Amino acid sequence: MASSSRGWVAVTATDDFPVALAPVRAALKGVAPVKVVPLPFSPLSRTQEERFARLFRGAWGMLLRPGYITPSLLDRLPDLRVIGVHGAGVDQVDVSACTEQGVLVTNTPGANADSVAELTIGLMLSLIRRIPQSAGRVGAERVWGEARHTGSELKGKTLGLVGLGQIGERVTRIAHAFGMKVCANDPGLSYKEIRSRGARPLKLDTLLAASDIVSLHAPHIPATHHLINRKAISKMKKGAFLVNAARGPLVDEKALARALVSGRLGGAALDVLEGEPPDPGSPIFDAPGIILTPHMAGSTVECLEAIARTAGEDIARVLQGKRAKFPVNKTLKKGAR
Repeated sequence: MASSSRGWVAVTATDDFPVALAPVRAALKGVAPVKVVPLPFSPLSRTQEERFARLFRGAWGMLLRPGYITPSLLDRLPDLRVIGVHGAGVDQVDVSACTEQGVLVTNTPGANADSVAELTIGLMLSLIRRIPQSAGRVGAERVWGEARHTGSELKGKTLGLVGLGQIGERVTRIAHAFGMKVCANDPGLSYKEIRSRGARPLKLDTLLAASDIVSLHAPHIPATHHLINRKAISKMKKGAFLVNAARGPLVDEKALARALVSGRLGGAALDVLEGEPPDPGSPIFDAPGIILTPHMAGSTVECLEAIARTAGEDIARVLQGKRAKFPVNKTLKKGAR
């Protein structure tokens, strides 16, 4: 490893993607100083990469919220030992390259679970009761009765969860409180484990056909890319609703837009899109029955503090020669750094 007289920890944060710094500094007190680097949440040009490599020079650790960690950027950061991802998903990091170069990657599973679960339920209610449409019309047109919609209740509806990790499990508990029936599909869990988390296990195709609302809680990996595509939508109930507060590329937005225009689906609520920031020309913006929120599921004070604390504590452990609590790449190439 390249030597540095005094290592420090970089926190990538911007106005659009803030990080709660107090818990990070508390976790790293006496371990390493903390500095904010405003890494953009977009691919870097060669010139930008050179600039940010200079800004990161000497950093032993990085708490990554916005930004992408690529092999070429890693090559320019010889002092880096650990990257703590601000959240559970690590698709913005080339984990294989980090493993090859001896950089540990950690994440914060469960730290955002309550926040994301609550927004998921909020999006379901917004869809089934058409709350944004009514509220928007009252505000814009100063009308009253004409803005009222006759919706449906969540009670008695079947909720299908694709993914039943910590977020999905919390959604299950809240959905039961509303009187919903919950089924789930998760290839990483046995049917017994799914039942123990409060849901009825189903194969994916069966779940799509049985659910009044389908909510996605899966990671974005090659196997889940465009999981909800034209074929999957054709298996859903006519008039069903789709909610995605997980990862944008799980949904084929063009196929979804066509399904909304045709009336095949009754509506969709997306907190994440395939590209962020999204393409303004995407057909999803003009689709009927769509609710779009700007990747805000984890944007609560409590969630940001919990994620920052969890990530900061793991970075501190690694820099002190201790074992990380939430490692992503558990085996590093020996002697790489």
